[in-house]
Amino acid sequence: MWNRMKFSFADYAFPSSVGNYRIDMGRRLRIEEYHGKVGLDDLKEIVRAMAADPDWSPKHHGLVDFSKAELELSANDVLRLALMLRQERHRSQGWLAFVVSNSVAYGVVRMLGYWSRSTERMRIFQSREEAEKWLERHRDKAPPVFREPMVAGPEPALLAAV
Repeated sequence: MWNRMKFSFADYAFPSSVGNYRIDMGRRLRIEEYHGKVGLDDLKEIVRAMAADPDWSPKHHGLVDFSKAELELSANDVLRLALMLRQERHRSQGWLAFVVSNSVAYGVVRMLGYWSRSTERMRIFQSREEAEKWLERHRDKAPPVFREPMVAGPEPALLAAV
């Protein structure tokens, strides 16, 4: 079982969770890995922990590996996660590569990309190797369609839904 600890490259695992993350400062990359049955609470736990990590930066690219996970998310769960990811403190501005092993996970990730407004800067792959190669090719490039959010207060209805 995973123990919660920090390695030199900021690796965190959660004993009560089915996921872990690490931040590779050299590659400006955050890596999330999931296994087993993964629900909304598991994903939200990791997202919150990453956003609170002092090494996290919204400019980092992301690699999310669901290849060993069975996603147990309703459409409402995906929408709630997407709304959370759109909040300023959780918003990522880098490229996103997802690794999935089945059509259900593929559909969930597509919905997440659409509702979190990330489709132009994300790709879905069937192998981790393909995803890492794609991210390496885009490492020094910012996604061309990323726009800074408008300077306005958070929408109370959206925050209440999360």
